[in-house]
Amino acid sequence: MIFRNPLIIRLARLGAWSIILPILVGLSACQNQKPKPPAEAPPEAEDSQQQIQPQPAIDPVLLHGLLDQAEAAVARGHLTYPIEDSAYEIYLRILGRQPDQQDALRGMEHIVEQYIAMAMQALERHRYASARSMLARARLIDPSHPSIEPTDRQIRLLSQAERKVMKLTQEQLNNPDEELTGALQAMATLPADNNCHFTISAKNDAQGRWIYQRLAAGSDSEQGTARIRAQIRIRLPAAVERLCFPA
Repeated sequence: MIFRNPLIIRLARLGAWSIILPILVGLSACQNQKPKPPAEAPPEAEDSQQQIQPQPAIDPVLLHGLLDQAEAAVARGHLTYPIEDSAYEIYLRILGRQPDQQDALRGMEHIVEQYIAMAMQALERHRYASARSMLARARLIDPSHPSIEPTDRQIRLLSQAERKVMKLTQEQLNNPDEELTGALQAMATLPADNNCHFTISAKNDAQGRWIYQRLAAGSDSEQGTARIRAQIRIRLPAAVERLCFPA
């Protein structure tokens, strides 16, 4: 090996081999060492949340079978309970595969409407806790349904009202006396700023109008000056219901 480095030649002439040898070894190693290939770039981190691939449209045969099951569940009254066999759960399975399936969407809306109707029926019977429960189920399915908020307001209003009921027998109505007339007039005696509403239940329209006239006579008396608001319903047993709402 011929060394042409001036520094090495000068050191060799001085006999400084103890210095030259390590340098020669290092140079030889550098010449023989192969260059390392560049380090490979680390693989890109995988997305921690895998994209959910849309499922294929539900098979028509399976779809019709599920829709039939849902309708049967509605007919049994299994709207949301028991969960596994409920119409709600079956419609959810359909919409999970086909979110725009119109029959399932209409089915969901029908369930909401059923619960709202049951809430109103409970409200008419003055079962306020049951009415709230039915409305809560409707709200869980579709909180944006346009009938939910008006129904909720009506439940709150009626549950806070002061209610008084006067039951009437057909014998009393067939043979009315001064005591009955006086009781009806007393029930209708209200302050001028009242916020009350009457519901008259009678066997026919003529009987309902007779009851209303006695109530109206009481509201027009000297003790009360407010004209009553009343609704006549043809149903038995005969009665007069007064609801007075808080101001």
